[in-house]
Amino acid sequence: MPLVDGEVLKVDAARGLVVLKHGDLPNLAMPPMTMGFEVAEKAMLTDIKVGDKVRFQAEMRNGKATVTEVMPRR
Repeated sequence: MPLVDGEVLKVDAARGLVVLKHGDLPNLAMPPMTMGFEVAEKAMLTDIKVGDKVRFQAEMRNGKATVTEVMPRR
């Protein structure tokens, strides 16, 4: 799956949620937008904060858009 550029707008580590302003997600047929995602593992949120530019992957899991990988954009 492709890595997509995004910007972190909110992190809720307790609930395992992140809000990202993101580019096109072709594997989910989603155009660029701002939306909330669950994360596959809450530990993924320990290294990101609001304002960070990231690259991430997302897929549908249990009917919900879920971030499966996230890393700082270089």
